[in-house]
Amino acid sequence: MECSFVKNWSAHFIFDVNFQWKTLEKCFTDIFNVIKGDKKITQEEEQVIMVKLELNLREIQNNKKPLGFHSDDTELTMIFPLDRKEMIISHYNPSESVTEAAEKISKILKAKKIKFSLEFDKMKLIEVIRSRR
Repeated sequence: MECSFVKNWSAHFIFDVNFQWKTLEKCFTDIFNVIKGDKKITQEEEQVIMVKLELNLREIQNNKKPLGFHSDDTELTMIFPLDRKEMIISHYNPSESVTEAAEKISKILKAKKIKFSLEFDKMKLIEVIRSRR
């Protein structure tokens, strides 16, 4: 799927019904690094981010839903909705970075043979924002 230069609010990785969270253990660090990006941050900020990675990995190792990731030092957020087997990558405004991150994460998941479908801009908040314009 080639989606370059398209601006999206969110990318939704929807896992199949038989998906187990522990399956992400082999690739979660790579996915996390895509979300973290390569923005220059201080050593203290990097330590905080690494603690967040470790907490997510502990949940995955126990076959539990990860906690997700948000930092003021990164432009993307990773969300795991409580009611479904889904990972959402979002940005506070439509951005090409969402599409680029989705392409990178898709390659990572496919390389590890993790089944998923990918959709864009399916968050309810987006519908509310669009309806107000």
